[in-house]
Amino acid sequence: MKPQAPSRFSYFSSQTQSVETSPTFDGLLASSAVKLPLSEEERQPNGDVWWLDVYDATEEDVNAVSDAFNIHPLTTEDVTLREKREKVELFRTYYFISFRILVSDAEAAGCPSSAEFYILVFYNGAVTFSPQGCVHVDRVRARIRKLQDPAMLSSDWICYALIDDIVDSFEPFMRAASLEAEAIEDQVFIARVDDAKLLIPRVDSLRKKITHLIHCLSGKGDVLNGFVKRCKAKDKHPVFPEGDLLMYLGDVQDHLVTTMSNLSHFDEIVGRSQANCLAHLSATNLRMSLNINKVISKVSVLATIFVPMHLVTALWGMNVEVPGQETHGLAWFFGIFGVLMAFMVLFVFVSGRLKLL
Repeated sequence: MKPQAPSRFSYFSSQTQSVETSPTFDGLLASSAVKLPLSEEERQPNGDVWWLDVYDATEEDVNAVSDAFNIHPLTTEDVTLREKREKVELFRTYYFISFRILVSDAEAAGCPSSAEFYILVFYNGAVTFSPQGCVHVDRVRARIRKLQDPAMLSSDWICYALIDDIVDSFEPFMRAASLEAEAIEDQVFIARVDDAKLLIPRVDSLRKKITHLIHCLSGKGDVLNGFVKRCKAKDKHPVFPEGDLLMYLGDVQDHLVTTMSNLSHFDEIVGRSQANCLAHLSATNLRMSLNINKVISKVSVLATIFVPMHLVTALWGMNVEVPGQETHGLAWFFGIFGVLMAFMVLFVFVSGRLKLL
């Protein structure tokens, strides 16, 4: 059985402003400082806003929380099976939001990985299931403690703060992608052949990272749009927040649209840089190919000139009669050598006139 972390269950109350932790759900319930509203009557608005977070939950943990809060089996199944589709669903006593987040333990690797984050919002509290490497819970709790008006805290506000922090967590990766895209764009036209070959893996890695970020953000727009429409509906569900939260959700939508448009722009820059880099390599390879063909053509002309001379010398190297072999002196030798040299000079001159050399 998988060993449990020291404090995977954490409970936050707006009245105490403190966090109680426990390795098990039963241990959390046994704590005198924890007053979880396990019945439906206790979960009605009463002034105290509570928040239960389950970190890296196992199937047993999900089932225990589901039994305690009377969570719908479909929600339990989604959390247990780590449903990847981002969505917002309505149930009788709560609404359920599924989001994909970037986990912090993958930042050092350069390309962040994603995980599932689940939010269940009741009338006066929230239950969240956070994955390993998630930092959003601690950030939102710190943000709650800094609220100037504690009266504005509600379960819906906790949901908004989590969504806002999740969307804002893409900002550092977007800035890093921006700097990398600009650096690649500047190096494309001044890079040498060896440098251009090194740029291609960088471009591929950056495009993969940007595509992954866009994929993680693309589903959130539909979830927020559906969330806002249901909040605006005249016959909206009783568990949905009042209109005051729409202003905050609109701010999250603005951040999301800005981040998506910036990532799309950076993807276009990287795509253009990749095309320019490949075009630069193609032009360089074409020039090298033309130079090689030019050299090979000259070598071929010289080989054509020297082939007859090799034929003659090879013929005389065999057991055949050589002209003038019975004559004393070097007249025949220099005569034959002069004819061969004259033949070579003539054809070199003709090749030069025909611009073959």
